[in-house]
Amino acid sequence: MLKKFFKKKDIGIVLIFIFVFAVLSFFAKESLGRYFSVLLFLIIFLLTFLFTKNIFFSFLTFLFLVLPFNITYQLPIPFEETLVNNIHVNYLVPTISILDLGVFIFLTSLLITKNNLSKIIFYKYKTSFLLFTIFLLIQSILFRDVLVALNSLRFFSYLFSFLLFLEYFKTTKLTKKQIVFCSTTLLLLILVQGIIGYLQFQKGTSLGLKFLGESEVAAGLLGSSFISLSGKAILRAYGTFPHPNILAGFFLLSFFLSIYFLKQIEGKCRILPTINMIFAFMFMMFTFSRSTIFLLAITLFVLLLHLIFTKKKLFSLSTPLLLERFSLLFQKIDTGVIDRKNLLKASLPIIKKNILEGTGLGKFVEHMGEKAPLTGKGLYLLQPVHNIFVLLLAEFGIFGFLSFLFLLFDILRKNIQKINIFVLLIFLTVVGIGLVDHYFVTLPQGLVLFWMFVGLVILFSEDLRKNKKNIDN
Repeated sequence: MLKKFFKKKDIGIVLIFIFVFAVLSFFAKESLGRYFSVLLFLIIFLLTFLFTKNIFFSFLTFLFLVLPFNITYQLPIPFEETLVNNIHVNYLVPTISILDLGVFIFLTSLLITKNNLSKIIFYKYKTSFLLFTIFLLIQSILFRDVLVALNSLRFFSYLFSFLLFLEYFKTTKLTKKQIVFCSTTLLLLILVQGIIGYLQFQKGTSLGLKFLGESEVAAGLLGSSFISLSGKAILRAYGTFPHPNILAGFFLLSFFLSIYFLKQIEGKCRILPTINMIFAFMFMMFTFSRSTIFLLAITLFVLLLHLIFTKKKLFSLSTPLLLERFSLLFQKIDTGVIDRKNLLKASLPIIKKNILEGTGLGKFVEHMGEKAPLTGKGLYLLQPVHNIFVLLLAEFGIFGFLSFLFLLFDILRKNIQKINIFVLLIFLTVVGIGLVDHYFVTLPQGLVLFWMFVGLVILFSEDLRKNKKNIDN
């Protein structure tokens, strides 16, 4: 009976899960709530694999399910190594995310099953991929730092996982049932994150969901992201993400994913992606993320023009609070804009000093040292520069930065089939967010969001009508 259910390669994958469960048990004492949350998600990952016998779809389901939950474990390192100007900095603490565990299981599963996609990737991107891989290896050896090594390994493994998915879905399209399943899961996540975020906005404090990765925040509390509008401190919606901007990025990704699902299927099932788009749009407003809301507004405007030509209608939303939030951009008192400018200025000396070898991934804040800019309240602004292009140049150095751009260009050049309005909109979204924030590079959830956006650029460039026929059949 078991031999019929389990193939030899399946047993190897199950053993990988058992190994991860065993290692995870050592972290149970740190937080039982987080331990059982991670255990539950991994069991769902395992059960999905056992029933589908498809590690790619199982891992994709796992990514959809756990992406919003910022569940991490901190690695034990000397406390003094996390200090900058005698202030503890979270960015300098090496962490392992639930997403890291999923990527580890996915990659090792493919390794033991001797999947040929790895050979295809090495052959297809041999020059650009090899250059960037060698750079990461040399930089990690050069610095011999736990944080740099862990961040480099994460960066490489997420990149490699993306390339594997890219090649896999070139030959294997999602079925109609799988798209409905993904849309349903996405709807559930949007509602959960939206409701949590709305309650945080309404109550002005976190809800006590730390076991799911929720940050401990409150309106007016130092370190929390809140805004002062109409003379009142208002907490921005976090969900279970580490920052409201990342929650907004998740809603924007959900919006574009829903458009893709909508274009892939016909009939009554189209209602699911439509509902997802509406809720993602509504709940994003409570994040007060100006850059993301602005990018969504551009997207809706372009789609509105398209819908006008096709004689369809589109809803719109405007609130006084949002208008006031955006009006602050044109006033000198906007701390968000001022802090970003100061961080950009502080990054220039770091880039000049480390132009060849870089600072190492995750080490930007440490290299600011006493030259770190000050906030309006006179506190050190110990954060990465809010611009992924400047940040990668500082942390990779000129050679690493150019090798990564070369690889990214190589991926897009060899996979984009047609340039259309959706390709341009998603590309604008990635660049727009990248110019004003850093989470695409500095956080595991941000890395997943980044590669999902890049994947959507490629998916939207394909012949959607042809794909739709394949799915409906």
